[in-house]
Amino acid sequence: MNISIRYFKELNQTNKTKLKLINMKKQILTLAVILLLGVTAFAQNGISSIQQLPTKSQEFIKTYFNDYQVSYVLTDKEFADVDYKVRFENGTEIEFNAKGEWTDVSGKQNCIPTGFILNEITEYVNTIHKDVCITDVEREFNRITVELSNKLELEFNSKGKLISYDD
Repeated sequence: MNISIRYFKELNQTNKTKLKLINMKKQILTLAVILLLGVTAFAQNGISSIQQLPTKSQEFIKTYFNDYQVSYVLTDKEFADVDYKVRFENGTEIEFNAKGEWTDVSGKQNCIPTGFILNEITEYVNTIHKDVCITDVEREFNRITVELSNKLELEFNSKGKLISYDD
């Protein structure tokens, strides 16, 4: 009987040791993956120049923000996706997708140029909200969200038809 109890104790101790080793390996592997992803993400983000933006983005800036002084350009690379952010000296920011299309233009409470916004939207704002200006515009899929200087937020569909108000 002593032999079988000793055998089970040794077997139990061996199993505990194996489980500890497996858990330690999992923790080390998880830590290595996290570090690798963190280093990769950090290495792919950085400061760029206007010349490194897609041609479409460069033309957009030249057309609508030519009088603005660029403070910096950031490139954000995540796996297969690339985004760009351009910040001007007055605080205005423009975000572009990998194709060079604007996705967000923010004047940080200052009026922004509106020549790139659908005419239906700018006409609506100029007619209904005469004493305010557009300070932010964001384009997502089939919606365009516009923020006015009075903090009113208007949401339009991709054709410029008003969908909702948010104050």
